[in-house]
Amino acid sequence: MLMNFIKTVSLLIFFVNGSLAYSQESNDTLEALTDRSYEKNASALITLDSGFYSITNDYKLVFDHTQKIKILKEEGLAYANFQIPFSKDDSLVSFTAQILNSKNKTLTDGISYQATPQITTSIDGNLTASIKLSNVKVGDVLQFRYTLMLSTLENINTWYFQNDIPVSKSIITLKIPSFIFYYKFLEGQRKLNDISRQITKEELNDKSYNFQLEMFEMNNIPAYIKEVDIPGNEYFISKLSFYLSEFTLPNQSTKYLLPASYEELAANWAADKYFNQVNRSGKYLEEKIAQIYHKQFSDQKNISSLYYFMRNNFTVNNTLYDDDLFDTYKRRSGNEQQINMLLAKILNQAGFDSYMIALSTIENRPSYPIYPYFSLFNKFVVMVKTYNQTYFLDATDPHLLFNMLAPNSINNSGLYISKVNNGMIPVDYLFDDREEVNIQIEVLKKDSLLINYRNIRNGYSVYSFDTRYLENYKSYNDFLIETIFNQPEWNIISHNVTDNFTENKSVIEELQFGKKQTVNTESIISIPVSINNDFALNPYPRTDRQNPITLYTPIFRKGTYTLTIPKDYTLAKLPQSHLAALPDEGGNFSFSVSQNGQQVEIAYLLQVNKVIFLSNEYEQLSAFFDHVSTTFQQNIELTKD
Repeated sequence: MLMNFIKTVSLLIFFVNGSLAYSQESNDTLEALTDRSYEKNASALITLDSGFYSITNDYKLVFDHTQKIKILKEEGLAYANFQIPFSKDDSLVSFTAQILNSKNKTLTDGISYQATPQITTSIDGNLTASIKLSNVKVGDVLQFRYTLMLSTLENINTWYFQNDIPVSKSIITLKIPSFIFYYKFLEGQRKLNDISRQITKEELNDKSYNFQLEMFEMNNIPAYIKEVDIPGNEYFISKLSFYLSEFTLPNQSTKYLLPASYEELAANWAADKYFNQVNRSGKYLEEKIAQIYHKQFSDQKNISSLYYFMRNNFTVNNTLYDDDLFDTYKRRSGNEQQINMLLAKILNQAGFDSYMIALSTIENRPSYPIYPYFSLFNKFVVMVKTYNQTYFLDATDPHLLFNMLAPNSINNSGLYISKVNNGMIPVDYLFDDREEVNIQIEVLKKDSLLINYRNIRNGYSVYSFDTRYLENYKSYNDFLIETIFNQPEWNIISHNVTDNFTENKSVIEELQFGKKQTVNTESIISIPVSINNDFALNPYPRTDRQNPITLYTPIFRKGTYTLTIPKDYTLAKLPQSHLAALPDEGGNFSFSVSQNGQQVEIAYLLQVNKVIFLSNEYEQLSAFFDHVSTTFQQNIELTKD
């Protein structure tokens, strides 16, 4: 299976010897938008969003924020309630709010609120300051201004150019001494309209230093739309993130907070005492390894046996944290990282070459920036190497098959945690969502149908099938009762589900049912070609889509239908054969119909190889599945002689 790399929309801005560099082509990044379609149907509009970071003599960050909001509709009056969340260690220096007349925006014409805002405390101790303006009318402009004193240099917050309402102009400015160094990442699908930078001389504690004065501007930004199946959660909201990399305060040594490369990060993790437990033997594992590991078995058999022991006997509790994996083993429960570290440990102790792999799940972010920071990774799995095979294992999900990672864990690559030979390695799809269906249809007396349905599920179809009914129903029979059995036109005769194990698990579902057909006034029986089919309706309907979409796994569907026409019926209509394809070998669909005497046969093949589609590719995806669903909605028509 080909790896599906999403096009990066991340911009890394960093300073090298006083110069500004960035990972996209520079001049193409600065693009001004002039049309005002971004305001369409908005209830309110942020006309100005301006932030400014500076530093005090005691090396604390000060953040000044000004936001102007124009109320366009009655629904927009909700924005008269302004809230500022901030850390319990930060200080709110000032907070003012004004109502400005839309025709005259000078501050002297505004109504100013200087009262102390209401402060509330959350469970974790962090704070929210709020002011609610009264007597606000449609057409008014609201101005909110506040100043925060941040407790540490690391507390510089992500600047969101994009909001839940449109923004006319958004500017973030920083005036920071050159001895403090931040990585800056521009994320989202929009380009900046302006970047400027200059070196200034500023006084700090009565001494002159070089300061970097930077300004980043984005204009005419539409509201962010929350959509389903977005890869990367907030990744595609246009924003600028800051990560303190290193600083050298006057008369102090340099402090390095972030590694310079992914290789350095991996090596640091591998050398850590906690992570290094996976390479140290534990006497408490010896008895279990002796029970499971057998020399006469193949490497794959032994690895899978150890994997299934961990997967089937340990439960996830992400509130737990153990310094020693022995506690996790004894309790048979731990957080996801601990359970997979214990899996790597037991594999290593059994003589296999096992490593931890750090991943970013597809919900976390869909690509990695040039330079790393620790919170990039939110998932740890296990990689095992033999002389001729590499396996990826995750013992935290009871429905995963051997050598299978959860669909959201496959995100182009992962970080190979080792003191040597480390760095980013590809993590590809080893399975697809595969189903092969065989349906035999027989017309009985009184115009009813007898349908024999057989579906062999493999790969991620097994995973989703097990997850769907094992987690939500007491048994498969309960699942059938609440899905298939509740359809009154289906008379279930028999059903059976069998788990089949060869190299991996497959699920064979067999169902026989009768179905009464409605005969119209012209004595025509209409027999659908879509029976229990996921794609009889388009799962990706036509719509304007702002964000990319992920299908999570490659898709494979293969099916055959066979209909025997009784002697007292005549074939009146056959479905049409059809072919469709996605660009760049992203997927294909074939549907063929043939008749041989009294036998009608239909064969179809549906494959989608690409998993992530950008917003400008969504229309192609939707059109492709329009072809698929329209084809499956066809009928075979018979008439009585």
